[in-house]
Amino acid sequence: MNHQGTWNQKLHQQLIETQHDFHLTPEHVLAAVQTGLAVAEKPALKPTKLDGAPDGSVFKMPELTGTWGDCVKGLQHPYTKQVRPITFDHEVAKILGDKVVLVHLNHRLVQMCLRLLRSKVWEQDDKLHRVTIRSLPKEQTDGVVALVVSRLVITGGNHHRLHEEIIYSGGYLKDGSFSRERGVNVINDWLEKSISAQAPGSLKDALSSRFETHSNAIQQTIEARSKERLKGLESTLERRKDQEISDITAVLSELEKSISAELNSVDEPEQFELFQPDERTQVRRNVEALKARLARIPEEKELEIKTIEHRYEGYMDRTFPVAVIFLVPDNLAESK
Repeated sequence: MNHQGTWNQKLHQQLIETQHDFHLTPEHVLAAVQTGLAVAEKPALKPTKLDGAPDGSVFKMPELTGTWGDCVKGLQHPYTKQVRPITFDHEVAKILGDKVVLVHLNHRLVQMCLRLLRSKVWEQDDKLHRVTIRSLPKEQTDGVVALVVSRLVITGGNHHRLHEEIIYSGGYLKDGSFSRERGVNVINDWLEKSISAQAPGSLKDALSSRFETHSNAIQQTIEARSKERLKGLESTLERRKDQEISDITAVLSELEKSISAELNSVDEPEQFELFQPDERTQVRRNVEALKARLARIPEEKELEIKTIEHRYEGYMDRTFPVAVIFLVPDNLAESK
Protein backbone atom coordinates (compact mmCIF):
# COMPACT_ATOMS: atom_id res chain seq x y z
CA MET A 1 0.00 0.00 0.00
CA ASN A 2 1.34 3.47 -0.91
CA HIS A 3 1.77 6.36 1.51
CA GLN A 4 -1.46 8.06 0.39
CA GLY A 5 -3.45 4.86 0.93
CA THR A 6 -2.02 4.43 4.43
CA TRP A 7 -2.83 8.03 5.30
CA ASN A 8 -6.41 7.67 4.04
CA GLN A 9 -6.79 4.52 6.10
CA LYS A 10 -5.62 6.34 9.24
CA LEU A 11 -8.04 9.20 8.60
CA HIS A 12 -10.89 6.74 8.13
CA GLN A 13 -9.99 4.96 11.38
CA GLN A 14 -9.92 8.31 13.22
CA LEU A 15 -13.37 9.08 11.81
CA ILE A 16 -14.74 5.75 13.05
CA GLU A 17 -13.22 6.30 16.51
CA THR A 18 -14.69 9.81 16.70
CA GLN A 19 -18.13 8.57 15.71
CA HIS A 20 -17.92 5.89 18.39
CA ASP A 21 -16.60 8.23 21.10
CA PHE A 22 -19.25 10.88 20.51
CA HIS A 23 -22.11 8.44 19.74
CA LEU A 24 -22.61 9.99 16.30
CA THR A 25 -24.86 7.20 15.07
CA PRO A 26 -27.65 7.75 12.54
CA GLU A 27 -30.15 6.84 15.27
CA HIS A 28 -28.87 9.55 17.63
CA VAL A 29 -28.82 12.23 14.91
CA LEU A 30 -32.36 11.22 13.91
CA ALA A 31 -33.51 11.45 17.55
CA ALA A 32 -32.04 14.94 17.87
CA VAL A 33 -33.77 16.09 14.68
CA GLN A 34 -37.15 14.61 15.64
CA THR A 35 -36.92 16.21 19.09
CA GLY A 36 -35.89 19.55 17.61
CA LEU A 37 -38.81 19.52 15.18
CA ALA A 38 -41.22 18.66 18.00
CA VAL A 39 -39.90 21.48 20.21
CA ALA A 40 -40.21 23.90 17.29
CA GLU A 41 -43.77 22.64 16.71
CA LYS A 42 -42.92 21.49 13.21
CA PRO A 43 -44.24 18.34 11.50
CA ALA A 44 -42.22 15.20 12.18
CA LEU A 45 -40.18 13.25 9.65
CA LYS A 46 -42.23 10.44 8.10
CA PRO A 47 -40.60 7.04 7.50
CA THR A 48 -40.83 5.85 3.91
CA LYS A 49 -39.68 2.82 1.96
CA LEU A 50 -37.15 2.52 -0.84
CA ASP A 51 -35.84 -0.65 -2.45
CA GLY A 52 -32.48 -1.52 -0.91
CA ALA A 53 -32.95 0.57 2.24
CA PRO A 54 -33.56 -1.01 5.68
CA ASP A 55 -36.84 -0.11 7.37
CA GLY A 56 -36.64 3.09 9.38
CA SER A 57 -33.60 4.47 7.55
CA VAL A 58 -35.28 6.71 4.95
CA PHE A 59 -37.69 9.59 5.66
CA LYS A 60 -39.82 12.16 3.89
CA MET A 61 -39.08 15.76 4.81
CA PRO A 62 -42.16 17.69 6.00
CA GLU A 63 -43.24 21.02 4.58
CA LEU A 64 -41.10 23.64 6.32
CA THR A 65 -41.48 27.39 5.96
CA GLY A 66 -39.93 30.58 7.29
CA THR A 67 -36.39 30.24 8.64
CA TRP A 68 -36.77 26.47 8.41
CA GLY A 69 -37.41 26.68 4.68
CA ASP A 70 -33.70 26.41 3.86
CA CYS A 71 -33.72 22.87 5.29
CA VAL A 72 -35.52 21.57 2.20
CA LYS A 73 -33.10 23.08 -0.30
CA GLY A 74 -31.29 20.51 -2.40
CA LEU A 75 -33.95 17.83 -2.05
CA GLN A 76 -35.04 18.12 -5.67
CA HIS A 77 -33.27 15.74 -8.03
CA PRO A 78 -31.12 17.81 -10.44
CA TYR A 79 -32.62 16.10 -13.51
CA THR A 80 -36.06 14.72 -12.63
CA LYS A 81 -36.84 17.61 -10.24
CA GLN A 82 -38.63 15.15 -7.95
CA VAL A 83 -38.31 15.76 -4.22
CA ARG A 84 -36.13 13.02 -2.76
CA PRO A 85 -36.37 11.47 0.71
CA ILE A 86 -33.55 11.84 3.22
CA THR A 87 -31.38 9.50 5.25
CA PHE A 88 -29.02 9.96 8.18
CA ASP A 89 -27.09 6.78 7.41
CA HIS A 90 -23.93 7.10 5.29
CA GLU A 91 -24.07 3.43 4.28
CA VAL A 92 -27.66 3.75 3.05
CA ALA A 93 -26.67 6.86 1.09
CA LYS A 94 -23.85 4.91 -0.59
CA ILE A 95 -26.24 2.13 -1.60
CA LEU A 96 -29.04 4.37 -2.90
CA GLY A 97 -26.89 7.04 -4.52
CA ASP A 98 -28.82 10.07 -5.79
CA LYS A 99 -32.17 8.51 -4.88
CA VAL A 100 -31.79 10.03 -1.40
CA VAL A 101 -30.19 13.06 0.22
CA LEU A 102 -27.75 12.43 3.06
CA VAL A 103 -28.48 14.65 6.06
CA HIS A 104 -25.16 14.93 7.94
CA LEU A 105 -24.07 16.94 10.97
CA ASN A 106 -23.44 20.08 8.91
CA HIS A 107 -26.77 19.91 7.11
CA ARG A 108 -29.05 22.88 7.73
CA LEU A 109 -31.77 20.70 9.31
CA VAL A 110 -29.42 19.14 11.87
CA GLN A 111 -27.74 22.44 12.66
CA MET A 112 -31.04 24.22 13.32
CA CYS A 113 -32.34 21.41 15.54
CA LEU A 114 -29.12 21.24 17.55
CA ARG A 115 -29.01 25.01 17.93
CA LEU A 116 -32.60 25.02 19.19
CA LEU A 117 -32.00 22.19 21.66
CA ARG A 118 -28.81 23.83 22.92
CA SER A 119 -30.69 27.08 23.60
CA LYS A 120 -33.42 25.18 25.46
CA VAL A 121 -30.85 23.83 27.90
CA TRP A 122 -30.70 27.26 29.59
CA GLU A 123 -34.42 28.05 29.55
CA GLN A 124 -36.45 27.47 32.70
CA ASP A 125 -39.88 27.36 31.09
CA ASP A 126 -39.64 25.18 28.02
CA LYS A 127 -41.00 22.00 26.51
CA LEU A 128 -38.17 19.72 27.56
CA HIS A 129 -38.62 17.78 30.80
CA ARG A 130 -35.73 18.06 33.26
CA VAL A 131 -36.56 14.79 35.02
CA THR A 132 -37.73 11.53 33.51
CA ILE A 133 -38.28 7.97 34.69
CA ARG A 134 -37.35 4.94 32.63
CA SER A 135 -37.55 1.26 33.47
CA LEU A 136 -35.08 -1.58 33.08
CA PRO A 137 -35.60 -5.33 33.34
CA LYS A 138 -35.01 -6.13 37.00
CA GLU A 139 -32.21 -8.53 36.10
CA GLN A 140 -30.35 -5.61 34.49
CA THR A 141 -30.05 -3.53 37.66
CA ASP A 142 -29.53 -4.11 41.36
CA GLY A 143 -31.81 -1.21 42.29
CA VAL A 144 -32.78 2.35 41.45
CA VAL A 145 -30.24 4.28 39.37
CA ALA A 146 -29.90 8.06 39.11
CA LEU A 147 -28.19 9.39 35.99
CA VAL A 148 -27.35 13.05 35.47
CA VAL A 149 -27.19 14.43 31.95
CA SER A 150 -24.60 17.21 31.74
CA ARG A 151 -23.14 19.54 29.16
CA LEU A 152 -19.36 19.27 29.24
CA VAL A 153 -17.34 22.18 27.87
CA ILE A 154 -13.54 21.93 27.53
CA THR A 155 -11.70 25.25 27.43
CA GLY A 156 -8.05 26.14 26.86
CA GLY A 157 -5.97 29.30 27.00
CA ASN A 158 -7.98 32.55 27.33
CA HIS A 159 -11.03 30.36 28.07
CA HIS A 160 -11.25 29.44 24.39
CA ARG A 161 -13.87 26.71 23.88
CA LEU A 162 -12.21 23.66 22.35
CA HIS A 163 -14.87 21.00 22.72
CA GLU A 164 -18.34 20.34 24.08
CA GLU A 165 -20.55 17.29 24.39
CA ILE A 166 -23.29 15.69 26.47
CA ILE A 167 -22.09 13.22 29.12
CA TYR A 168 -23.85 10.88 31.54
CA SER A 169 -22.82 10.15 35.11
CA GLY A 170 -24.55 8.43 38.01
CA GLY A 171 -24.95 5.31 40.06
CA TYR A 172 -27.14 3.38 42.46
CA LEU A 173 -29.46 5.53 44.54
CA LYS A 174 -30.24 3.76 47.80
CA ASP A 175 -31.88 4.92 51.02
CA GLY A 176 -28.66 5.14 52.97
CA SER A 177 -26.00 5.62 50.30
CA PHE A 178 -25.14 6.50 46.72
CA SER A 179 -22.58 4.35 44.91
CA ARG A 180 -21.12 5.56 41.64
CA GLU A 181 -21.16 3.41 38.52
CA ARG A 182 -17.78 3.98 36.83
CA GLY A 183 -18.39 1.88 33.76
CA VAL A 184 -19.33 4.12 30.84
CA ASN A 185 -20.34 1.09 28.79
CA VAL A 186 -22.62 -0.05 31.60
CA ILE A 187 -24.37 3.33 31.65
CA ASN A 188 -24.73 3.33 27.87
CA ASP A 189 -26.15 -0.19 28.02
CA TRP A 190 -28.68 0.91 30.65
CA LEU A 191 -29.81 3.80 28.48
CA GLU A 192 -30.15 1.67 25.37
CA LYS A 193 -32.16 -1.04 27.12
CA SER A 194 -34.39 1.25 29.18
CA ILE A 195 -37.88 2.32 28.10
CA SER A 196 -40.07 5.25 29.06
CA ALA A 197 -42.15 4.48 32.15
CA GLN A 198 -44.68 5.85 34.60
CA ALA A 199 -44.25 5.71 38.34
CA PRO A 200 -46.73 6.04 41.22
CA GLY A 201 -46.57 9.16 43.35
CA SER A 202 -45.01 7.30 46.27
CA LEU A 203 -42.08 6.22 44.10
CA LYS A 204 -41.58 9.75 42.76
CA ASP A 205 -41.51 11.10 46.32
CA ALA A 206 -38.97 8.47 47.36
CA LEU A 207 -36.73 9.23 44.37
CA SER A 208 -36.86 12.95 45.06
CA SER A 209 -36.03 12.44 48.74
CA ARG A 210 -33.10 10.14 48.01
CA PHE A 211 -31.73 12.50 45.37
CA GLU A 212 -31.79 15.42 47.81
CA THR A 213 -30.17 13.35 50.55
CA HIS A 214 -27.26 12.27 48.36
CA SER A 215 -26.93 15.46 46.28
CA ASN A 216 -23.32 16.05 47.42
CA ALA A 217 -22.23 12.53 46.43
CA ILE A 218 -24.01 12.89 43.09
CA GLN A 219 -22.27 16.22 42.46
CA GLN A 220 -18.91 14.60 43.17
CA THR A 221 -19.79 11.86 40.68
CA ILE A 222 -20.55 14.47 38.01
CA GLU A 223 -17.22 16.20 38.59
CA ALA A 224 -15.29 12.92 38.59
CA ARG A 225 -16.86 11.86 35.30
CA SER A 226 -15.95 15.23 33.75
CA LYS A 227 -12.31 14.87 34.81
CA GLU A 228 -12.17 11.36 33.37
CA ARG A 229 -13.70 12.49 30.09
CA LEU A 230 -11.22 15.36 29.85
CA LYS A 231 -8.34 12.93 30.34
CA GLY A 232 -9.77 10.73 27.60
CA LEU A 233 -10.05 13.70 25.24
CA GLU A 234 -6.50 14.98 25.70
CA SER A 235 -5.06 12.86 22.88
CA THR A 236 -7.86 14.02 20.55
CA LEU A 237 -7.24 17.65 21.43
CA GLU A 238 -3.49 17.21 20.94
CA ARG A 239 -4.09 15.73 17.48
CA ARG A 240 -6.36 18.64 16.65
CA LYS A 241 -3.72 21.13 17.80
CA ASP A 242 -1.02 19.39 15.73
CA GLN A 243 -3.32 19.41 12.70
CA GLU A 244 -4.02 23.14 13.05
CA ILE A 245 -0.29 23.84 13.32
CA SER A 246 0.37 21.66 10.30
CA ASP A 247 -2.37 23.39 8.28
CA ILE A 248 -1.23 26.95 9.00
CA THR A 249 2.41 25.99 8.43
CA ALA A 250 1.51 24.47 5.07
CA VAL A 251 -0.45 27.58 4.02
CA LEU A 252 2.36 29.97 4.93
CA SER A 253 5.02 27.72 3.38
CA GLU A 254 3.04 27.65 0.14
CA LEU A 255 2.76 31.44 0.25
CA GLU A 256 6.53 31.66 0.87
CA LYS A 257 7.20 29.39 -2.08
CA SER A 258 4.86 31.36 -4.34
CA ILE A 259 6.40 34.74 -3.48
CA SER A 260 9.93 33.37 -3.90
CA ALA A 261 9.01 32.03 -7.34
CA GLU A 262 7.52 35.39 -8.29
CA LEU A 263 10.65 37.25 -7.21
CA ASN A 264 12.94 34.81 -9.00
CA SER A 265 11.01 35.32 -12.21
CA VAL A 266 11.69 39.06 -12.19
CA ASP A 267 14.45 39.91 -14.64
CA GLU A 268 14.88 43.65 -14.15
CA PRO A 269 17.21 44.57 -17.06
CA GLU A 270 14.97 42.96 -19.67
CA GLN A 271 11.61 43.76 -18.16
CA PHE A 272 12.29 47.36 -17.29
CA GLU A 273 13.11 48.21 -20.92
CA LEU A 274 9.45 47.47 -21.73
CA PHE A 275 8.05 49.94 -19.17
CA GLN A 276 7.78 53.69 -18.96
CA PRO A 277 9.67 55.35 -16.08
CA ASP A 278 6.57 55.64 -13.88
CA GLU A 279 5.71 51.98 -14.57
CA ARG A 280 9.26 50.94 -13.64
CA THR A 281 8.84 52.73 -10.32
CA GLN A 282 5.63 50.82 -9.67
CA VAL A 283 7.31 47.50 -10.53
CA ARG A 284 10.13 48.26 -8.08
CA ARG A 285 7.57 49.08 -5.41
CA ASN A 286 5.75 45.81 -6.05
CA VAL A 287 9.00 43.88 -5.81
CA GLU A 288 9.92 45.59 -2.55
CA ALA A 289 6.47 44.85 -1.17
CA LEU A 290 6.87 41.17 -2.06
CA LYS A 291 10.30 41.06 -0.45
CA ALA A 292 8.90 42.65 2.71
CA ARG A 293 6.02 40.17 2.79
CA LEU A 294 8.43 37.29 2.29
CA ALA A 295 10.61 38.51 5.14
CA ARG A 296 7.62 38.57 7.52
CA ILE A 297 6.56 34.98 6.89
CA PRO A 298 9.01 33.24 9.31
CA GLU A 299 7.92 35.53 12.14
CA GLU A 300 4.28 35.06 11.18
CA LYS A 301 4.70 31.28 11.27
CA GLU A 302 6.18 31.45 14.74
CA LEU A 303 3.40 33.75 15.96
CA GLU A 304 0.63 31.56 14.52
CA ILE A 305 2.12 28.43 16.10
CA LYS A 306 2.43 30.14 19.49
CA THR A 307 -1.18 31.34 19.24
CA ILE A 308 -2.44 27.83 18.52
CA GLU A 309 -0.31 26.31 21.28
CA HIS A 310 -1.62 28.88 23.76
CA ARG A 311 -5.20 28.17 22.73
CA TYR A 312 -4.72 24.50 23.53
CA GLU A 313 -2.85 24.84 26.82
CA GLY A 314 -4.27 24.59 30.34
CA TYR A 315 -7.27 22.37 29.59
CA MET A 316 -10.21 22.95 31.94
CA ASP A 317 -13.50 21.09 32.19
CA ARG A 318 -16.70 22.98 32.90
CA THR A 319 -19.81 20.92 33.55
CA PHE A 320 -23.42 22.08 33.50
CA PRO A 321 -26.02 19.52 34.68
CA VAL A 322 -29.19 19.85 32.65
CA ALA A 323 -31.41 16.82 33.39
CA VAL A 324 -31.88 13.72 35.54
CA ILE A 325 -32.89 10.22 34.46
CA PHE A 326 -34.14 7.77 37.07
CA LEU A 327 -33.83 4.12 36.02
CA VAL A 328 -36.02 1.79 38.04
CA PRO A 329 -36.60 -1.99 37.84
CA ASP A 330 -39.64 -2.76 35.71
CA ASN A 331 -41.44 -4.36 38.64
CA LEU A 332 -41.60 -0.90 40.30
CA ALA A 333 -42.91 1.04 37.31
CA GLU A 334 -45.40 0.75 34.49
CA SER A 335 -44.29 1.09 30.89
CA LYS A 336 -45.97 3.74 28.80
